[in-house]
Amino acid sequence: MDSPTSSSEFAGDEFSNNLFSDLAPLLTLFGEQVTKQFLSLSLGWADNVLLAMGPLGIMTIIVSAIRVGGIKQLKAVVGRARESRSTAEQELLSSTSADVCEFWSGREIVRLIGNPQMKWLIIDRSNGELYDLQSAHKSGFISSQDKGSDRDLIDTVGILNDAAPNLALNVRRATASRGELWLWAMIGTVLQVTAIVFPGVTTYRWAWVKAGAPIAPYGYPCFVVGTLLVVVGGMGCGHVIEGITTEHNFKPTGSRDLQSLILQRSVTVADQHFASYAIFSSSWIRTSTLDNSPYESYFSVLAAASTITALVGFVIQFVGLRALHWSATILQLGITLVMTGVRAWARRGLAFDPVTVRILDGHERAWLALYLGRQSNRNSPNIQVPPK
Repeated sequence: MDSPTSSSEFAGDEFSNNLFSDLAPLLTLFGEQVTKQFLSLSLGWADNVLLAMGPLGIMTIIVSAIRVGGIKQLKAVVGRARESRSTAEQELLSSTSADVCEFWSGREIVRLIGNPQMKWLIIDRSNGELYDLQSAHKSGFISSQDKGSDRDLIDTVGILNDAAPNLALNVRRATASRGELWLWAMIGTVLQVTAIVFPGVTTYRWAWVKAGAPIAPYGYPCFVVGTLLVVVGGMGCGHVIEGITTEHNFKPTGSRDLQSLILQRSVTVADQHFASYAIFSSSWIRTSTLDNSPYESYFSVLAAASTITALVGFVIQFVGLRALHWSATILQLGITLVMTGVRAWARRGLAFDPVTVRILDGHERAWLALYLGRQSNRNSPNIQVPPK
């Protein structure tokens, strides 16, 4: 005859189930660096959707939106009340400005606070003539892909002509194509919908139980509402970070053989020394600048609303997952891991390096003169040049 189980006996299965159900959702709160890396090259709604499906680093997403577009009260809550805007731009945005610039260290592209006074240079290979961004656009050698009046475009090019060049965006294959990003976004949406639908089937169709008891009536509704709020809040936070910058694209026109490059002078910034380099980009020129338009107040409101939405959604989702069968937690966690890999793959361009030529420090102009001479006269002294 079996002895009855004491009511004080440790319920190991129930404890392990509850422990796993509690800890697994909390893992999605972390993942700071991988989330910041993804946000730093967010350029459109495809990135926002991709960020919100199976999100990782929810707290990082919320804090980043507050740092970039949040009101001062919210910045004080997250410990960033006295943070300068340039610090947030350096860590989270794709833009360069008078305060934030990018350097080539010889091994990687480094973002720092400073002003190196570098400019885009455009060379006509056929005759060795040199232009800056503004003069090349005025001469019709390059055209802007942005929509707007001619007056607005001229003003924009004038501002970009004096802005710090963006190195990361101009590395070949630096960012995935829009089509690829939307494909991954749709796959992520399908996976997230699966994570929402499957627990409903197990609860109402198959009547799975949790710890020997039926699923609580509030479990699935809380999970659905919470997950949707997390997704909406995540997309809103992503839009704050992505929308506060403006990207401009320029491409060559006509049959001229143009080469764009940046001369990096030997300089020391933030106790780091950077040697002189000629940095060559692809035929397209891409820039990203911080938007100081009246939309700033809109992004502040959106950051506050998205933050509250995501936080409330996570709490409600957590309550729902605790009440559901453990398979719901496993599925959501698995999708989060898959989408983390997808987001990392979408940013694989960060591993590529620009085409560069080392220049003797302090002799940047001399190197440029020799390079221009070589373009106009093939019998001029030979110097290091990148492949065409």
